[in-house]
Amino acid sequence: MAPERARSIAQQVTEELVEAGARATALVGSRARGDAGPESDLDILAVGPQSYSWNLQRRGGLLVSTSSKSFEEHRRAFALPEAVCTVVPGWRGAVILHDPEGFAASLAREAKEWSWGPLERRCDAWVAERITGYAEEVHKLITSLRNGNLSTAAVQRSLLAVHLAPVLAVHRRILYGSENLLWDLVSDAVGEEWRRAQSTALGLDGEPFEETCTAALRLYRLAATETASLMDDGQREVVRYALAVAGVG
Repeated sequence: MAPERARSIAQQVTEELVEAGARATALVGSRARGDAGPESDLDILAVGPQSYSWNLQRRGGLLVSTSSKSFEEHRRAFALPEAVCTVVPGWRGAVILHDPEGFAASLAREAKEWSWGPLERRCDAWVAERITGYAEEVHKLITSLRNGNLSTAAVQRSLLAVHLAPVLAVHRRILYGSENLLWDLVSDAVGEEWRRAQSTALGLDGEPFEETCTAALRLYRLAATETASLMDDGQREVVRYALAVAGVG
């Protein structure tokens, strides 16, 4: 689809959002960056009038994603460890569509001025909590394998294979404008052992099921080793025991 057509659809959606009370709108993601593919969606952020997390619709041959938050909610996302890795680059590359009061411009400016510094301790605490929390998935994976419950084991393996990378992105302070880049960026940062374990856990080369599960447990060990210094004694004990049960400590 020609960029002009996508921009026309974005403007139509913006007009509807403004009529519903939006005070600003911005195009983000691949359509804003100019690297969209044939099936890339059209991502539009709205400032007000009310908050909703997500809405999808088909418009003119495109999948259109819209989300709305108050100005303060958008600003608060810059201080959330679980959000900053995508929110900051999103606003940095945003194409403002409607902004008579300057709300979107203010958010874009704040994103460009943003740095990890004020958020360092909060990010470290969040990473430690998340890695500790995934010890439960390790226990569930081991138990499921022992009981022959392969469907549950597959789910737990996949949770570890998919969800550890965003935590490591925060730990490594990696900003990514698209989740399509996330797993490769984390592999580049953490190293070849992580890359191999992640590939096997995802079954990219058709590995046997149990081998993919073992690789997911190795991913957890690598993540735990990376972040051990951030944990308190209680968290370390939870993680240590999970690794011992998994046999990958």
